[in-house]
Amino acid sequence: MAKPATPPPPPPPLASFLLLLLKPKGVESGEIRDRGLLEEVPEGFTCIEKTLGGHSAELSAGLINNPHLVLYEGKEQLKQSWFVIETTPYSRSANLSSGGAPTAHRVFLTYRRALDSQGLHTLGVTDIALLLPSKGEVAPHTFCRVDKNLNTGMWGPALYVCYKRAVAKANALVYKASLISRYPEEDLEAFPLPESVPVFCLPMGATVESWPLNTKYQLPVFSTFVLTSASGDKVYGAAIQFYESFSRDLLSERQSVRLGLLSVVDRRPITSRSLQVKKSICVLSHWPFFTVFQKFLTFVYRYSISGPHVLPLEKHISSFMHNVPFPSPQRPRILVQLSPYDNLLLCQPVSSPLPLRSVYCSTDTTGIF
Repeated sequence: MAKPATPPPPPPPLASFLLLLLKPKGVESGEIRDRGLLEEVPEGFTCIEKTLGGHSAELSAGLINNPHLVLYEGKEQLKQSWFVIETTPYSRSANLSSGGAPTAHRVFLTYRRALDSQGLHTLGVTDIALLLPSKGEVAPHTFCRVDKNLNTGMWGPALYVCYKRAVAKANALVYKASLISRYPEEDLEAFPLPESVPVFCLPMGATVESWPLNTKYQLPVFSTFVLTSASGDKVYGAAIQFYESFSRDLLSERQSVRLGLLSVVDRRPITSRSLQVKKSICVLSHWPFFTVFQKFLTFVYRYSISGPHVLPLEKHISSFMHNVPFPSPQRPRILVQLSPYDNLLLCQPVSSPLPLRSVYCSTDTTGIF
C-alpha cells in the first residue's frame, strides 16, 4: 500500500516579530572676532584659524550654492528674513575684507534662522570652512562653496567660504538604538531575531529632544528594510518612528543643560520647552506585505495613545500574529477586522515562491517582538 503523500511544510507566518526600540544637535551660531585686538573666543565657539589645507585663515591679511551667506555692502540688498553679522562679540566691525584698501568693498557674513515651530528635522548649516584655491584647496565632499571672494582688495589671494548642510538638532541627545521589548520573548527555531534590527528601525539613532511648546505635532514616519541571512533567506521589516513625552526627572543636570532645559549660568529651570523621546515599533516577516504592516502599525500606535478601550492592545497584537491565515488560491483575500473603523485586506503575492496548487495554509502565526 502506498504511503499517503506528505503535505508540504506550512508557509512562514505572516508576521513574526513586533519590536519596540528606545534609548536615552538646530542651526549653529556664528560669530566674527578681531584677534589683533585681543578678542577672546566666546564660550561654546571654535575659532577657524586654518583653511582646509592648513594655511592661515587670517582674513585681514588680504586674503548648493547659497550666495546669501556672504554680503557685499553697497552692491547687494539683504534678502528678507536674513540678518547681517555686523560686529564681533566685542562690538567691533565684523568686516571680512582687507580694511586698508580704499577700493575694497566691505564684506559681511549673513544668516537666517528657522522658526521655533518649524526648526525640527530641517536642514541647517552645521559646518563652515575657508578655502584658498590658489593653494590647490577644494571644497570637501558634501560641502558647498559660496562663489564670492572674501578678499575684495587689490592684493592677496582669493579666499572663499564653504559650508555643509545637515539635519540640525541643537537640543538633542543621540544614543544607539536598542531593544526594549519583543513578542515572542524567545527566538523561534526557524526565525531568530536579527541583531541589527534596532539600527534599521532607528538609523539616525534614538534621541531625547527638547522642543518649544508651540512645536507642531510630529506625525509618525513609516519605513521599510530588507535583511538577508547567511543562508540567503530574506527578512522584511516594516517600522514606524514616533515621539512620546519624556520625564525631566530621568535626566542629569548636564543632560538638562545640553537640552536647554536649564540655564547655563544659574541653572534655572526653563519651562517653555517640552521633552520628547523617539521610539519605533517594527514588524518582521518572511513576506513583504508592507502596506498591510503599515496599516497595522499605525493602528497599534493610535490605539496605544487613545482610550480607554474594551480590549487591551495585547489582544489585538496576539490575534494578528496567531489568527491571521496566509492567503491561498482557495482564499486569495483575507479581511482582518481590527476595529469597527479599521480593517486590513491581505492578498496573495503576485510573485510568490510558493506553488499555486497544493498550498498548505497555516492558521498558526508566530508572535510579536
